Amino acid sequence: MNHNFEIRLRWHNSSSTEREIGGDYSHEAIITSDKHAALVASAAGGFGGDVRLWNPEELLMAALAQCHMLSFLYAAHEAGIEIVDYVDETTGTMSYQGGSGAMTSVTLRPTIETTASAGDVDRLHEEAEAMCVLRASVNFPVNVESVTTFPGANLN
Repeated sequence: MNHNFEIRLRWHNSSSTEREIGGDYSHEAIITSDKHAALVASAAGGFGGDVRLWNPEELLMAALAQCHMLSFLYAAHEAGIEIVDYVDETTGTMSYQGGSGAMTSVTLRPTIETTASAGDVDRLHEEAEAMCVLRASVNFPVNVESVTTFPGANLN
């Protein structure tokens, strides 16, 4: 079974002389789809982009975090485990050397609120890892450092 996706990426030169690096051309693009609101993105700030906008590295991290979350929630649903809340503080590292760069790692740090045991949550993360299509599509490690909390627990 195949699933096909379509987006449209548009760049138009609206150069700015205020850029510190990256040339005097626009680093912004508009990503659209017939089914979604437009997303304005840019290069990362270190590459002459607008730090107020999403950049490709952040979008990749967001896609990995969401894929893992959706896989985790599916596994929890199938196991009859109630998840009350899921918050992920994801970080990533890109190494840039010799004119080329690559993402070298992403760490997902979900905090899961549930009535299930921490062992059950760990098992759900393992199932999510096996199910997440995007995780299987990247060539760098995606680590999970999960915290389990319980309803009514004081997190202060």
